Amino acid sequence: MATLNIQGRKVKVDDAFLLMTPDQQNAAVEEIAKSLPAGPGGDVAAADERAKAGFAKARQIMDSGGPTPDGGHKVPDYHPPGFDMGAGGTFLTSTGEGVPIAGPLIDKGLTAASAGIGSLLTGEPYDKVHGDMSQMLETSRAAHPVAKTLGNVTGAVAGTLPAMMAAPEAFGIGVASKPLQYGLSALSGAAINGADSAVRSGGDTREAIKGGIIGGGLGLAAPILAPLVGKGVKAVADNLHIGAVARALGLDKSATKVLADAVRQDGVDPAALSQLGDNGMLMDLGPNMRHTAGAIAATPGEGKAIVRGAIGARDADANWRIRSALNETLGEAPTPSRIIGRADQNQMRLQPEYRDALRDASDVDTAPIARYLDAEAQTLRGDAQRGIQRIRGMLNYVPTGEEAARARALGQPVQGGLIYDAGTLLNTRQAVDDLLQTTQGSNAINALQTARQAIDDELAAKVPGLKAVDAKYAELARQKEAVQRGQTVLSSGREAPRPDELAAEVQQGALPQGLQVGPSAVPVRLREGARAEIERIVGTNANDRVALQRLIKGEGDWNRARLSTLFGSEKAQAIISLLDREKLFADTSNIVTRNSETAARLAAREAIDPGNAPGFGVREGFIAGGARGAARAAGMRTVDKVIEALSNGGNEKAVADMARTLTGGPRQSAVLDALMKAGRGSRLHRSQVDRVARTLLLSGPAAADRP
Repeated sequence: MATLNIQGRKVKVDDAFLLMTPDQQNAAVEEIAKSLPAGPGGDVAAADERAKAGFAKARQIMDSGGPTPDGGHKVPDYHPPGFDMGAGGTFLTSTGEGVPIAGPLIDKGLTAASAGIGSLLTGEPYDKVHGDMSQMLETSRAAHPVAKTLGNVTGAVAGTLPAMMAAPEAFGIGVASKPLQYGLSALSGAAINGADSAVRSGGDTREAIKGGIIGGGLGLAAPILAPLVGKGVKAVADNLHIGAVARALGLDKSATKVLADAVRQDGVDPAALSQLGDNGMLMDLGPNMRHTAGAIAATPGEGKAIVRGAIGARDADANWRIRSALNETLGEAPTPSRIIGRADQNQMRLQPEYRDALRDASDVDTAPIARYLDAEAQTLRGDAQRGIQRIRGMLNYVPTGEEAARARALGQPVQGGLIYDAGTLLNTRQAVDDLLQTTQGSNAINALQTARQAIDDELAAKVPGLKAVDAKYAELARQKEAVQRGQTVLSSGREAPRPDELAAEVQQGALPQGLQVGPSAVPVRLREGARAEIERIVGTNANDRVALQRLIKGEGDWNRARLSTLFGSEKAQAIISLLDREKLFADTSNIVTRNSETAARLAAREAIDPGNAPGFGVREGFIAGGARGAARAAGMRTVDKVIEALSNGGNEKAVADMARTLTGGPRQSAVLDALMKAGRGSRLHRSQVDRVARTLLLSGPAAADRP
C-alpha cells in the first residue's frame, strides 16, 4: 500500500498503482483529483469514498490499456504472488528445468534473471520479487501439471539432441557392431539419467542408482524402439503428405499413392516428359508406369477405355507423325530414278555442244596411241590384253563400201591405216567408257583407263572447247553416282562408307572437276539419296517402329555420324530423337496391350477352369524367354498386384483418375512434379525421428517422472 499527496490531501493507493506506466499513473491521479472536494474542508469519509471511486476508475483505465502515446508501453512481466501464468507460460518456464543434469541450475538462473529485471523495472526489493516469482512458478506448475511435464520433456530432448548430433557414436548411432551399439546406447542412457537423478536429489545415491538403471534399460531398448518409432512417424507424415498432394491435384488419394510409388521406383528424370514432345504420356516414363497402365487396361471400367483409347489414337497417327516430322526436318523425299532420269536427259542435251566443238576440230594423230597399244598388247595377258586389243582395233580406219568399190574399180588397194577424224576418236572414247562399266579386275581396268587417257589427251589438243563440254557431262555423271551412293550410307554392310570415309567423300565431292565452274552438286545428291533411302525404310517399316529405329539409327553411333555429315548435327539429332520417341511409344503400346491381354486371358482361363489355371511366374518366364522373359514375368507380377488392389478396392474413381493422369493432359508437367514430390515423401527423415525418439527414451522418462 502506498500514499500519494494529491491537492494537499493524502490518498492511499494499493500496489497495483506501482505497476502502472507513467502515463497510466498520471491518468489515475487526474481521476482521483476529480473526486476530491475543491476546498480544504468537507466530509473526510465522503472524500475517501470518492478517492476510492476515482482510483477504481483509474484501475479500469489501466486494465483497458490506458492512454498510450507513442504506441503505449507493456506492463513489466512481473505479477504479484499467486499469479497463474496459464498452460503456455508453464510450458515455456518448464523447458529449462527439463534439461538433463543442468536443468535445476538453468531453472534457478532464469528465475533469478527474471527477478532482477522485475526489481529493476518496479523498484521493489530483489528478494521480494524473487520470492514472488518463485511462488508464481510453483502455483502455475501445480495448476498445470501436463504443461509442466511437456515442458520438462521438451527441455530434456533439446538438451540431449545436440550432444547426440555432435557425437552419435557415443550413443551407439552408426556403430557397425550390434553388441557395441546396444552397449553404448545403454551406457549413455545410464550415465545421463543417473547423473540427472543425482543432481536433482541432492546427491542421493539410491536415486542416482535408480535413475541409472532406468536410463540403462531404456538405452538398451533405444536401438530397437527408436527405428520403429521413426518408421511409424515417417509413414504417418508421408501419408499426410500424399493426401495434401492428392487434394492439390484433385485426384483420389489411393490413385496418387500408386502413381507416386511408380514414379519413385522408375527414378523418373524431371526433364524426360518434355523430351517426349506433345504426344508423350506419363505412362512412357518408366516400366512401373507402363505396368500400372497395363493393369488399368485389364480392369473393366472407365479407366480401361481411357488407357486403350489414348494408346490406340496415338498408334493410329504414328505413320503420319513420323513422315511429317521427317519432311519438316529434312524436306520432302525425292525419287532416285527421277533424279537420275533428269541427269540422263541433261547429258543428252549436251550432244549439240559436242557437235559445235567438233566443227572447229583438226585431224587427230592416232599413230602414237596405236603404237602404245601395240606395245601393251605384247606384254599384257588375259582380260587386260583383250581389252587393249579391242581398243587398238577401234583406231583402225574402216573404209566405206563406196570407197572399197572405187578402189577396186581403179585397181588400187583399199584405203586403210588409222583414223584421223576427231568425231570418230570421240566415239572411240565413248566406247572405252562403256567397256570400263562392264570390265572387272584391277589390271584390266587400269589398262583401259590408261588407253582412255591417251585418247582424251589427243582430243583435248585437237578439239577446242571439248573439255568444257566434258566437264558438264562428267558433273552430271558424278551426280548420278552420288544419288546411288547416298542410298547406301545407312546400310550396315561392307558397301556402306565408314563415317570418316563419307566425310571425305562429301568434302571432295563439293570440289569442281576439270573445267567446271563453281562447286559441284555431289553433296546435294548424296543427301537426296540418303533422304530417299530413309523414306524407303519408313515406307516398308511404318508399322514396326522398333525396326524403323534400328534400321535408321543403327546399333552403334556410325549412322548418327553419317547423318550429321549429310544433314548437320542438329537435324541428325532431331531424326534420332524422333525415332527414339516413336520406339518408346511402340514399347509402351506393346507392354500395355500385351499385359492387359495376358491378364484377360488368365482371367478367362480361371473362369473356365477355376483353381486349375496355370500361373506364369518368374521361373516359367525364364524357361520361356531367358533373362528377358523372367523380367517380363516379374513385371506381370507387379501388374497382378495392381490389378488385385484395384479390383478389390472397388474404387472406380481412383482407377479413372489414374488412367487420365497416365494418358496425358494439359497439366502433365505439373502433375509429374507433384507425383515426384509425393514419391519423395515428406521432408521429415526417419533418421531425424529416430534421434528424437532416442533422446526421449534416454532422457524423456526421467523428465516426465519428476514431481
